[in-house]
Amino acid sequence: MKTPEQARAAYYAAFRAADIEAMMLVWAERPDIVCLHPGSPRAHRGVAEVMESWLLVFSRELNIRIEPRLVAGSETEEIACLLTEELVTRPGDLTPTGSIFVSQTYRKLEQGWRLMQHHASHGRRAPPNPAGVFVADGGGQSTH
Repeated sequence: MKTPEQARAAYYAAFRAADIEAMMLVWAERPDIVCLHPGSPRAHRGVAEVMESWLLVFSRELNIRIEPRLVAGSETEEIACLLTEELVTRPGDLTPTGSIFVSQTYRKLEQGWRLMQHHASHGRRAPPNPAGVFVADGGGQSTH
């Protein structure tokens, strides 16, 4: 991938397709890569653990719709750090009722831009209101 934006787009394409091969092409093939999924009890390190963690994610039914929105980004010639809010729409809902915050670090390597670190955590959560509208302030509490 020639740009961080292409790498990010490839990440979401692989995620939506639950395609482990495409997902692992986004990641660097290095022992120092790290992935932390929402609710995971620990960070997954290295290619084998990261791949195993994605296989577990993809083994669950992924019938949610995710709309990624870039919140912030910082880029140098070698590193790109991106913060994304993923708006989540669950089956039966017309609009998003929650979100996940994702922080990703991409690095420019010989093979192009690759994902080095991925940290996702639960963001705003709210039960759908009768109109099916996402509550902007999350409609509840979140803790870290």
